[in-house]
Amino acid sequence: MSDPNERLRDRAIQIAQLSQKVETLQAQLGGSHRRANQLGENVSSLESVIGQKDSEIQMLRSELTKTKGALDSVGKTVRTMKVEQTQLLSKKPQTVDDTTLKDEVAILKQRVAKLKEDIKLLSEAATLVLTEKDEGIGILREAVRSVGDVEYKILNMVLDRRTIKIDEIASTLVEDIHTITEIIDRLQVAGEVLVIDGSTVIPATKYREVKIPVEEWKEMAPADIFDSLEELVGKAEGKENIVEALEKSVDILEQKMSRGGALVFQMRRMASTWSKKEGNVEELQYSIREWKGRAGSLA
Repeated sequence: MSDPNERLRDRAIQIAQLSQKVETLQAQLGGSHRRANQLGENVSSLESVIGQKDSEIQMLRSELTKTKGALDSVGKTVRTMKVEQTQLLSKKPQTVDDTTLKDEVAILKQRVAKLKEDIKLLSEAATLVLTEKDEGIGILREAVRSVGDVEYKILNMVLDRRTIKIDEIASTLVEDIHTITEIIDRLQVAGEVLVIDGSTVIPATKYREVKIPVEEWKEMAPADIFDSLEELVGKAEGKENIVEALEKSVDILEQKMSRGGALVFQMRRMASTWSKKEGNVEELQYSIREWKGRAGSLA
C-alpha cells in the first residue's frame, strides 16, 4: 500500500500543475481581450475613415450634378443661338445693307465662340473632378462661378458668403431682382438655400451642419481637444451644432481629466445654457480658451 504522505504530495503536485494551467489560460484570455479591444478600435477608426470618404463622394456627386446642369443649360443656349442665327439669315431681306448684316453675324459668332469657351472651361473642370484630382473641386467651383448658369452662380455665392442679401446678388450678377427672386425661390424649394426675413439668403441646413470629430478627439490630449473645439465652434452655424459639439467633447474630456470635475460641470452647464438660447460665439470661444488653461493646470 502506498504511503498516505506520498499520495498527498502527488495531489499537491497535480493541484499546482492545474493552478499553473489556469494562470496560463487566464494570461492567454487577457491577451485575447486586449487584441479584441485593439481590433474594436481599429474597426471604429476604419468606420470613421469610410464615413469621411462617403461624405467626400457625396460632395463630388453633388458638384458633378451641378456641373452637368450648367453644361446642359449652356448647350441649350448655344443651340438656340444657332437656330436664331439661321432664321435671321434666312429671313433677312436682300435689300438690307451688307455692312449691317455682317456686323450682326459677327456679333453672333462672337457670342457662340464665347459660349464654346465657357463649355470647354466647365468640361475641363469637370474632368479634373472625375479623375479625382486634388484641385478639381476648387477649379470646378471657380468655373461655375465664372461661366455657369445663373442658378448655380447664385448657389455658389450663397455657399461662399454664408449670408447675403437678395438685392446684393442682383447687383453683383447685373440681373433683374425679380428674376433673381424667382431663381432663389426655386433653390429654396429644392432644399439648397433658405430665405430669412424675406430678403436674406443663407445655405440650407445640410450645408450648415459640421462633422464632429469624435473618434479623433478620443486619441487627442485635452489641450488639443479644446483647440479643435474652439475651431469647430467658429465654423458651426446654429445652436444645435454647437450644443452637440460641447456635449460630445465634454463626454470625452471627462474620461481624460481625473481631477476635472468642476471644469466638466461648468462645460455641461454652458451646453445646457446654449440649448435653451443661442449665445455669443466669440464669448464661447474665449471660455473654451479659459477651460484649456484650467485643464493644463490640473494636469
